[in-house]
Amino acid sequence: MPDTPRHLAEAPVQPPPVGIGKLLRRSHLAFSKLLRDRLKDHGVSFSEFVHLERLWYDDGLNQTELSRRVGIETASSTTVLDALEKRGYIRRERDARDRRNVRVFLEPAGAEIEAKLLECAAGINAIAREGLSKADIAEFFRIGAIIAGNLETKSRGASRKAGNPPATAAKSQRARRKRAAT
Repeated sequence: MPDTPRHLAEAPVQPPPVGIGKLLRRSHLAFSKLLRDRLKDHGVSFSEFVHLERLWYDDGLNQTELSRRVGIETASSTTVLDALEKRGYIRRERDARDRRNVRVFLEPAGAEIEAKLLECAAGINAIAREGLSKADIAEFFRIGAIIAGNLETKSRGASRKAGNPPATAAKSQRARRKRAAT
């Protein structure tokens, strides 16, 4: 049983009109700090962990796609991959069919630390779940997925309105401009 009384974890009768982002950020910061501290015990940074984690599931991604999937810019990813390669966790190879592509592969040392690092993440998840029932956790994931989906949908729509039209719309606009110019 956690030190925190259960009533603090219960939902308020009347939820506040704002605060989802603050609560998610607070949770994320606390979770990340604990995870970073545990990863540091293994000599791995959080950025290195997320790159390795993606490769444990999708070994051989090209560097650009790997960066996209972990959610950071390719230039930042290059620095992380340089460190992982130097320590023997990964190797990079030019794609034989398209020399512009650089593929990233796990080395045995990168595969060997998977269990230890995932155990760190599982431990932090266990701490975060203290005092919650399986039903509470399932409801949390259900609600979290809805919130993420709502925001991702709105974000995609906003980027289109901000001048990033879908490819078909961009082609139509070019065709209209061309016709107008003649």
